[in-house]
Amino acid sequence: MADTDRPSAPLLKMLREWIKTKRLNTAAAAQAMGVDRSRARRVLSGAEAMTVDELLSLGNLLELSPEDLALTSFPEPKPVKSMVPRVVSMQGAETDDEFDTLDPYGNHPEQLFRAAFALGIDFMFVIATKGLEDSGVPKSTLDQYKDRELPIKLDAAFHMHNNPSYNDVGVSLTLSFDTLYTCSFPWSAFRQFIFFPVVPDTIEEEEEEAPDPNSGRPKLRLVT
Repeated sequence: MADTDRPSAPLLKMLREWIKTKRLNTAAAAQAMGVDRSRARRVLSGAEAMTVDELLSLGNLLELSPEDLALTSFPEPKPVKSMVPRVVSMQGAETDDEFDTLDPYGNHPEQLFRAAFALGIDFMFVIATKGLEDSGVPKSTLDQYKDRELPIKLDAAFHMHNNPSYNDVGVSLTLSFDTLYTCSFPWSAFRQFIFFPVVPDTIEEEEEEAPDPNSGRPKLRLVT
């Protein structure tokens, strides 16, 4: 049976649309469902069956009641501020897409930020600490990394809380150290980005059976 023919296909489609409309990603969905991200992707694509607990947990994240989940159509989702602001295409035109296209001549750190948030993946950036005294990063952290580069990793499950805000000078983020801080980083301070993508599932090839050494030969059968 094709995935589109399954009785659950319309429900899965609406769940995916709600996840997108609410500006969430599979990492947030997986955390809410209590499963790993690979499992969440397979379930939401229809490749694997979703349990009732997973459905109710996901519905809670999406602010859908059990009654909503039993309907053939969902109520309209509440507007949610996009965690990935508009992007500018290579032609200079602004677009509503969260991530449109790469500009090799544009601002590389900004584009890498937008790509990571649009893909919903864990990523790390490494930033020079010189000149970050007024950035909002705790002084204890800056003292620890004095004259060194500071690595900061962002978990995709919490992208919605990072609230990235972009401008010509740099980016502002809500980060957690000993508590939450609003930190601003100039584009010129970024030194390295490391991405942790969710890799596609591998398709295991069926092992070929060894040829039967007796094939083609007459066989004896005992009849009683």
